[in-house]
Amino acid sequence: RFRDYDIPLYRGRALINMVTKFNTYSASSIFASLIKNQKGEKQGHLIEPDIFKDKYVFIGATAVGLQDIKAFSPGIQPGVYGHASLLDTILSKKFIRKAPEYMVGLITLVLVLLATWGGIFLKTVWTQFAYYLIPSLIYFLGARILFEKYYFWLPSVHILAPPLLAFLLAALYRTFYENKDKRFLKAAFKNYISPELIDLIHASGELPKLGGDTQFRTAFFTDIAGFSSFTEKLPPDKLVRLINEYLDEMTKILLAERGTLDKFMGDAIVACFGAPFQFKDHANRAARVAIQMQERMIVMRERWKTSEDNWPKEVKQMLMRVGINSGDILAGNMGAVGRMNYTMMGDAVNLAARLESAAKHYGVLIHISESVKLQLTEHYLIRRLDKVIVKGKSEPVNTFELLGYRELRADLISLVDLFHKGLDFYLKREFQAALELFTKSQALEDKRFLDVKLKTNPSEVYIQRCRKYLQDPPEAEWQGISTLKDK
Repeated sequence: RFRDYDIPLYRGRALINMVTKFNTYSASSIFASLIKNQKGEKQGHLIEPDIFKDKYVFIGATAVGLQDIKAFSPGIQPGVYGHASLLDTILSKKFIRKAPEYMVGLITLVLVLLATWGGIFLKTVWTQFAYYLIPSLIYFLGARILFEKYYFWLPSVHILAPPLLAFLLAALYRTFYENKDKRFLKAAFKNYISPELIDLIHASGELPKLGGDTQFRTAFFTDIAGFSSFTEKLPPDKLVRLINEYLDEMTKILLAERGTLDKFMGDAIVACFGAPFQFKDHANRAARVAIQMQERMIVMRERWKTSEDNWPKEVKQMLMRVGINSGDILAGNMGAVGRMNYTMMGDAVNLAARLESAAKHYGVLIHISESVKLQLTEHYLIRRLDKVIVKGKSEPVNTFELLGYRELRADLISLVDLFHKGLDFYLKREFQAALELFTKSQALEDKRFLDVKLKTNPSEVYIQRCRKYLQDPPEAEWQGISTLKDK
């Protein structure tokens, strides 16, 4: 207690509000001034006695060698400054009051909860860090203002350290938790889908359902035409190298469009679009992949023609057929316990496989169903092909040939127009008019594939049908439906 007021204590001790600067005078200069004043000498620098009138004077050592240097908050200072600052604190009543323990605990708890919540639930690193940093900065600035204006002490280190630790632990937990999900996804799907699609599935927060689910998706089948002839012409090591090169190139295109690789069956590729992550444009993605694969095949054929491996003619003219169909497809992990595989099944899948094999009957490379065609935009050039009952099905389906991008295949628009007009006459049983139009369209068929020639083409198929029906007209209930006897 001092005079009529109390000196606040913290744990039995007074907190010194340190003064950063004092008026100091060396003892030698004071003694010299005293002697000169007594002698009446006025030369040189003199310290006037009035300077000390009504002042509190502390006498103490300030030289470093006298070992009275102490570590105070503003820095290292002579110990006597502490005594002088304590007296100044008492006289000016600028007492430092430390925040009570419950207030420190409450503020620390709030900051810890904010840092933890942000570290766990916010998605981006920057928002997580901001959720820790902004409250901490607000607290730090507020604590500084309270101390400088009101001498109210909130211990920054004790309060800010726990939220920082909580933020780091939350970030570590989130990283482990996210990586756990990612590790699961990569373990389950790394052989089927692209890393980018795995990241997209993880970012969506919805893990694919194990065991399978049925949604409207697109099935995709490819096969090399006449593959059996390759096995006869190539030794096993060269055949394996060729197929690996081919599958590698095709799979890269598939995964780049976020298709899911179901399996390899020899030279065949089975894939799905829209599983395990659903895309609204899965049919368009499948169409783009089919076109890009055919474009890559042109490049590969040119490479094989000039290769030092001296590939046989069958390799240099290798063709790949594609069948695409959209429908309700069941996709998921199926198989025995411990030996499951991510795959798809359903009638829509079977139809895609039948379309791929049926492509050889028409001399087309990309054979699509009507369900796919209805999803594609005007960006594509598509030819109406046939109404056919494939093996294993009882109902006919309309099929189409995907020729490529319309703006890039302007040379084929006349072919498609002539063919469609011929097909209209054909379905109306006007076979002679149809034959004439199909003969004209046949002259343009070679423009489809400039570096290879197929054994047949759609115009030739319908020319043969027209000639047959001109000699032996179909029955009255004929509706232009064809039936494929084999796969």
